Amino acid sequence: GRCVRRERPRGADISSPPTMALAATLHPAAFARAPRATAARFCGTNASSRTVAPRRSPVPSVVVARLRSVPAPSRGVLTRAAARADSEYAGPLDVVALGNMCVDILHPPAPIPDPAELKTEAFLATLDATGDDASSDDAAPSDRWEVGGNCNFLIAAARLGLRAECVGHVGDDARGAFLRDTLAAEGVPLKRLASAELVADAARKNNEMDKTLTCHVLSDGVGGHAFCSRYDLGPWPLLSEVRGVDDDAARALGRADAVFVNGFVFDELRPSAVKSAVAIAKANGAKVFFDPGPRAFTFRVGDADRVSALDSILGDADVVLATLEEAAALVDAGDFADAGHGALGGTAVGAGGVSQSTSGGVALDPATVATQLLKRPGCAADWVVIKCGPDGASVFTRRGDQVYVGSPAVEVGDTVGCGDSAAAAVVLGYAKICAAREKLFQASSGKIAYLPNARLAAMMEETLALATATGAATATTKGAGRNVATAELVEELLDRCVCDEETCLGWGINAAAATRAKELLDASLKKSGRR
Repeated sequence: GRCVRRERPRGADISSPPTMALAATLHPAAFARAPRATAARFCGTNASSRTVAPRRSPVPSVVVARLRSVPAPSRGVLTRAAARADSEYAGPLDVVALGNMCVDILHPPAPIPDPAELKTEAFLATLDATGDDASSDDAAPSDRWEVGGNCNFLIAAARLGLRAECVGHVGDDARGAFLRDTLAAEGVPLKRLASAELVADAARKNNEMDKTLTCHVLSDGVGGHAFCSRYDLGPWPLLSEVRGVDDDAARALGRADAVFVNGFVFDELRPSAVKSAVAIAKANGAKVFFDPGPRAFTFRVGDADRVSALDSILGDADVVLATLEEAAALVDAGDFADAGHGALGGTAVGAGGVSQSTSGGVALDPATVATQLLKRPGCAADWVVIKCGPDGASVFTRRGDQVYVGSPAVEVGDTVGCGDSAAAAVVLGYAKICAAREKLFQASSGKIAYLPNARLAAMMEETLALATATGAATATTKGAGRNVATAELVEELLDRCVCDEETCLGWGINAAAATRAKELLDASLKKSGRR
């Protein structure tokens, strides 16, 4: 493995104001001066400050060797004992993923074409012709098939101990059966977006309605990847005849504590259908998580329907998760939005995020971009989580809190599904914070609505530590779906962070945060009956 030499952190002052107003975040220059800060410092109402997350002792410089002995996860992993893939379970669900059920077709490593060639009908037809052996409905699953889209998130969530279900569309074909069976093996039931009768009738108008959606996954062999599918080319929405959710799907959404929505669902469904599905969940107290993904560049000024869809989901979302470029693309207007759109271009997803990047002459940094997104008119998000690949991740809250956590160093197979896997850990950590806040609120007879700063900082830090370790564990494999992180591999990476903090990149993970992240995972697995 290659070695990475980096300077020791000098710390960052991450402040929380005594008011509810959005606080000014770190200046980009200050952010750059503290590339490895994992400590969170909060200022209380008495103007005193204290560090609530331990820092490492200063050392001039160190050499970090990438881990090379991390084994790939076995597909014969233990599924959750308490989460059978049946339709009889009537208890609360931890999370439901909305839409984006698709089968990935994995292609051998090769140079990724430029956007002008990649996103075309001709190139998609070429990929379809060489893609797999599914020329008939009874074709056996190809070795190059893998479940993709929101399946990545769902499998990771299930393996972290969350009771997860999906509300989506699959066809009555070989790929649909493969997707359903794969999720069932992981303990994740699938509820139809639309009834069989509606699908049969709609297929007469839209031949995509009776098919399982597919996505071609291209890899450059060095960690970068790109997608080509009907999602890119339309006609949109792909499932144009679905105007609401089926009764079984509505019941699942109504029992969910959280609903996960990604940007691809707006290629599948009308914005009104997404809005109605999310409304069912929110009416029953669910938190909404939105990850725009590579489709972030499509929500741009000039397309009124897409802008309206973005306005709607940002108004409903409690947590927005995005890479730096994706988050910039969601900013209302101006240089950041232009830079975000230009950096994405609708094509490849890079092998690793960076804490700062420059696109079109505009410097992007997590603190500034997250602040601009939180200020976007109509955005109601409580958190913005910026995913920065091997540098780690950072979270910014509406009241001004900021926490940065690095990532374990691993040998990268590819980065497909890393962000989806990390999102599952964020859902788990955010749920714990909400539960702790509610418990305190009830215990104080409604007088205390917020956690103490020190406790909140520690819980945010452990959430990000679990998220980056989960993403890193997924990166050790090739392809996503059944190859996303296992709990055992995540724990192994966290153990290495506890034993040696220098096995982490970017902002680093201190031993205390890694220990708490492992405890968070362990508690979830025990609660689910998996451990």
